[in-house]
Amino acid sequence: MLKENTILVGNWRVKLDGLSIQNKHQHKDLDAKVMQLLVYLIDNRERVVSRNELLDQLWKNQVVADDVLNVAMSSLRKALGDNFKNPNYIKTLPRNGYQLIAPVKPIASKKLSKKVNWMFFTLLILMAAIALWFQFPSVDELSETSPVSSQPIRLAVLPFDYYSADQSRKYIADGLTEAIINKLVQESALQITSRASVMQYKTETTPINTIAQQLNVEWILEGSIQIEDDTIQVTAQLINADKDVHLWSETYQRKLNNLLAIQTEFAADIVTRLNISSTQMDEDSHNSSINKIPIPAYDRFMQAQFFHFEGESDKAIIAYQQAIELYPNYAQAYAHLSHSYFSKSYSGGIETKELIDRASKLANKALALNPEPAYVQLVTALTFLYQDYNYQAAGQAFQLAFARNNQDLMILEWYIEFLLITEQNTKAEQLTQHMVTVSPMAYNKTRAFEAFYYQGDFTKAIQEVEKKAEILSIKSQKSLYFWTALASNNNDLLLEHGPAYLNSQQLSDSAIKRFITILKNQGQKSALQFIIEKATTLSPYDKAKLYTFAGENEKAIVLLQTLVAQRNIHMLKLAIEPAFKLLNNEPDYVGLLNQLKLNSH
Repeated sequence: MLKENTILVGNWRVKLDGLSIQNKHQHKDLDAKVMQLLVYLIDNRERVVSRNELLDQLWKNQVVADDVLNVAMSSLRKALGDNFKNPNYIKTLPRNGYQLIAPVKPIASKKLSKKVNWMFFTLLILMAAIALWFQFPSVDELSETSPVSSQPIRLAVLPFDYYSADQSRKYIADGLTEAIINKLVQESALQITSRASVMQYKTETTPINTIAQQLNVEWILEGSIQIEDDTIQVTAQLINADKDVHLWSETYQRKLNNLLAIQTEFAADIVTRLNISSTQMDEDSHNSSINKIPIPAYDRFMQAQFFHFEGESDKAIIAYQQAIELYPNYAQAYAHLSHSYFSKSYSGGIETKELIDRASKLANKALALNPEPAYVQLVTALTFLYQDYNYQAAGQAFQLAFARNNQDLMILEWYIEFLLITEQNTKAEQLTQHMVTVSPMAYNKTRAFEAFYYQGDFTKAIQEVEKKAEILSIKSQKSLYFWTALASNNNDLLLEHGPAYLNSQQLSDSAIKRFITILKNQGQKSALQFIIEKATTLSPYDKAKLYTFAGENEKAIVLLQTLVAQRNIHMLKLAIEPAFKLLNNEPDYVGLLNQLKLNSH
């Protein structure tokens, strides 16, 4: 066993009686059990340590799941930045165990004379003072980015690590991450990166300075949770990425039934450390609607959110319903359940009307219970928009939703859609830029294109596709080129990109060749008439566009009437879609616009 208390393991400085490791660039807090594992491997680095030995030594007299060691080892490797396949720190020997392979060097403390000791101590204090002066952000420095400044403090909350053996509850880590983001985003002095952008770092080991550059932020908040029985321990640290300084770290240990209180306390501490004056946190601490939510209901809500972001919408719907059963006054659960149905309706189909009706009833219930949450206002806006065709009321609700959470991608997506529908194109462009700012790693790459396309500025629309060529899929690019070529009557562009788009619609090679021949010899309308019935994978909405471009107005209008009767939500773009503007002289088309109140918004 090492006599020295502080040692160097690889390039990590380890204090054996502490709960953290650090190197030149990073400081990592470790769970107590993970630290015990590291120390045990250090003490026994000359040999291979078996799994059974580690379980016996670190979990004495405890009944634990077999994978508890796997979880701890994975957490340790992640903290060290080690690679399982090409390890620099911990080598796994199949069926034998583990061995620490990194070099270990004790950092010895030298005995100094009293005079030297006094001089060294004085010098150390002086150096520390200088370091603190230059490296740590003072109150004055922080006040430069406080609400007095016109520039908000840019902060990203990274996904919280989950270190417990019970993997069935790891959704709580994601839930806590989202809850902290949603609380901090309410502070006007903060610009918080969207959940969608930060969640990609959940499974990646990326240096803090790299993350800060990718997300364009100054501050990083990272943390972890550990759950044992009915107790949760949350550890977090706030890092100034520009200066590579850890401003603050804290550990919260509470009963699980105090999870909601932890979130408010946690967010308040962050706001305090950033020197922001806040009334929002005081409001939250006295918000009875938040404090009354039973933990079992909140637990199901977090599971529903986890399923939602994993793309398992049916499981999410069931979990939201269960949360409501456990707490019938749960406005947030009603709102998110409503949003799930609105999202399902976006894909269209004969069940769309039923989905919108169901979503609207849930939205009205949420609004009656609590109008404050952002998602309550979002689904209220969607109800006004798609159920009532009340564009003015929808706009007011969208503004409220945005004011209460301006980083949520779904709020931004729906709001931009509304602005395009109501031809508020300048605002749509501004909001698109905001979306890129708060979510640089995950945003709708076609929104800027749509803003120009629906205005009829096809040159700028094409420029947008070209600018994003590296991040748009080939299929998406070809689709955008195809529809822009038709809208601008550009046969050269259609010849260049049409074949690839038609191939994505599963047309045969012979049909595509025939399309090209007809396009060259007889023109666009004849070519489209040839391929419309052959493109069986087209959505009814896209098929109606093709009918219009092909001059088949009657067929287009019959299809549009069917879609309006089904409450297809894409029909609200009827007045802005370039294809359908060709129908302006058709009385039945004008009748559809009146039915959707698109002539009066």
